[in-house]
Amino acid sequence: MTSMGGNCTIEGKDDGEDFRRLLSAMDILCFTPEEQNGIYRLLSSVLHLGNVYFQPHQVEGQESALVVSAQEIRVVAELLQVSPESLQKAVTYKMTDTVREKIYTPLTVDSALDARDAVAKILYSLLFSWLTERINGRVYPRNEALSISILDIFGFEELQVNSFEQLCINFANETLQFYFNRVVFQEEQEEYMREQIQWQQQPFSNNQACLDLIAAKPYGILRILDDQCGFPQATDHTFLQKCHYHHGNNPLYAKPKMPLPEFTLKHYAGKVTYQVHKFLDKNFDLVRQDVLDLFIQSRNRMVSSLFLKHSESLSQQRSNLRRNSTARRHQANTVSAKFQSSLQELLGKMERCNPYFVRCIKPNHQKKPEMFDMDLVNTQLLYCGIMETIRIRKQGYPARLPFHSFLSRYKPLLCLKDPLPADGENCVIMLHKLCPVKQGSYQVGVSKIFLKEELYQLLEGKRDRVLDIAAMTLQRYTRMCFARQNFLKFRRGITRFEARCRGYLARKKFALRRKYLIRLRSAVLLIVNCQRYMRTVVEPARKAEEDRINREVVNVTTLPIPAELAGLLQAISGGEELHSDCLAVVQAPKVQVDPQLTLPLDINNYLMTHYIRTMFREPLFGMLTAPLDNSLIRLDEELKQGSLNVFILILRFMGDPNLNGAQENMFGNYIIQRGLANPSLRDEILAQIANQVWRNPNMLNSERGWLLLSSCLSTFLPSQRLAKYLLK
Repeated sequence: MTSMGGNCTIEGKDDGEDFRRLLSAMDILCFTPEEQNGIYRLLSSVLHLGNVYFQPHQVEGQESALVVSAQEIRVVAELLQVSPESLQKAVTYKMTDTVREKIYTPLTVDSALDARDAVAKILYSLLFSWLTERINGRVYPRNEALSISILDIFGFEELQVNSFEQLCINFANETLQFYFNRVVFQEEQEEYMREQIQWQQQPFSNNQACLDLIAAKPYGILRILDDQCGFPQATDHTFLQKCHYHHGNNPLYAKPKMPLPEFTLKHYAGKVTYQVHKFLDKNFDLVRQDVLDLFIQSRNRMVSSLFLKHSESLSQQRSNLRRNSTARRHQANTVSAKFQSSLQELLGKMERCNPYFVRCIKPNHQKKPEMFDMDLVNTQLLYCGIMETIRIRKQGYPARLPFHSFLSRYKPLLCLKDPLPADGENCVIMLHKLCPVKQGSYQVGVSKIFLKEELYQLLEGKRDRVLDIAAMTLQRYTRMCFARQNFLKFRRGITRFEARCRGYLARKKFALRRKYLIRLRSAVLLIVNCQRYMRTVVEPARKAEEDRINREVVNVTTLPIPAELAGLLQAISGGEELHSDCLAVVQAPKVQVDPQLTLPLDINNYLMTHYIRTMFREPLFGMLTAPLDNSLIRLDEELKQGSLNVFILILRFMGDPNLNGAQENMFGNYIIQRGLANPSLRDEILAQIANQVWRNPNMLNSERGWLLLSSCLSTFLPSQRLAKYLLK
């Protein structure tokens, strides 16, 4: 039942799209809306019948089946347009039609379930047959037309519990495997005879004994089953005893060691054990006449016509059996008899055709790519008969090549350029030149040369090595040519692009930012010189102590710094610059005072408060004594952590009293390097420094901030958005 699935979605499967394609196919095949509605009603009724359950009920001291929920019966009756009471009586009572009256006998729960399943099966079977006839009549309207028929068979089945259905399926696969082996063997034999080569006929695996065990007259297993269905007192146990009696000594048949209701058959693909429970019920799968009459009277035209046609067919069969006593004796009206008749009809059609066999192998049960289940594939190869086919081919000459194909295929191995006459003599000469040849490893036919598997693999191995070397050589030169062309083209393009970009950016930066840089640097240097002048006024004796006390607004020595910076600071803790012996001391450049230096006329329009309200995350500006939780300026998420780390470095640089002159230079240069390495952080760094020096009450702490701001501006520029605000 579909209600037990638990999950109605499959990855990569769109049920809506599949249903739209089904509707489109029905429209193309000219199914009317009334017929489509009838199809849906029949399928829905089959599904709802699976939800009909029974419970035992005592009526006059006799057990009978009682429907648990009448709702499902009403739903099915509505779908099939029949009376709900009649439908319920059809699955819970058995009608016996006598001369005087109709007698209804209540069914047990098991019998009611069988009656329910029989109704579902006949509904589905009639619908399937009707659809097949309609589709074939539409796509194959002429009897004389040429056609291609496709026979799709699932294959050999071996389940945890194997019943009558598996026996029928495996019998069909046994029959088709016998036909397949015979066709393959005949093709081999015809090929050798056509080419006039010497070949010793090899026996092929013949599973005729297994076919006789299952279906041969008079004591085949299916024949015994049909006979047992003709006796009212027969049971599954009597059927099993008959099988044991007639086939107990057959090597392909095995009785259970314990008294269990089962038997084992040795098929071509392996042994399978079948449980005989309900073998007779499944074989004698007929719907009672009163059930047929119920659906013939359906108000749904499609349901009524299907069952009327089926009833007429049964009446015709019974009439033919009454006229022919021999047919009545040997042609039972059972599922197995119909199955064998259908199978023989299929074989007759295949005998009249030119068959081609396609074996489909499933790599895994999960239907996933790049997953190969070796055990599953080996089992399928065995069950499909592929291994037997390979054995037949290997016993002969599996590799067969026309003369011209052989010469053209292996001519490169001898470095021959001129074409050779396509005859058997040249093929033999070339074959002996290529490799040592054993007696009987090849034969020359009329138009082909036949090779054994070992010799063919040896030739193919040599050919593969030559082709690999040629392919790698060709690839090497081709890739080198393409790589050179692409490199030269790319280099010319990138050179032109870089030249234009650099020229444009240089001109723009030089023209727009030169005056702002000069003004900003002059203002910062003026502030630095004023602060240094004020520091020289303080008494020298108290300078060191005040430096330790006054510089540290808060304790910042515990703030983390990168390990590489800590190592550099430790290396110069003695006060000397790293690699000082390799440095040349030069005189610092003098900044010439420009008497014409003026501020932009609109400088008063660029108040820092405007920039803070526009660009800052929070409208706050002023010295902070603790690390930030977020960047000051609105930045992308990937730049957030970098801005927080830079602010910790700025706090440590401005407030650490333990830094000497060399360490101070090293620390400041490390912060500047962060701005050089990431242009997106430059405005954030300048904003953080400006924030820390704005209204900073600690003169020494503020001095380091102004020095750091001056060094940053000497190294990289603010963006145009920040420049005038920072100058103001």
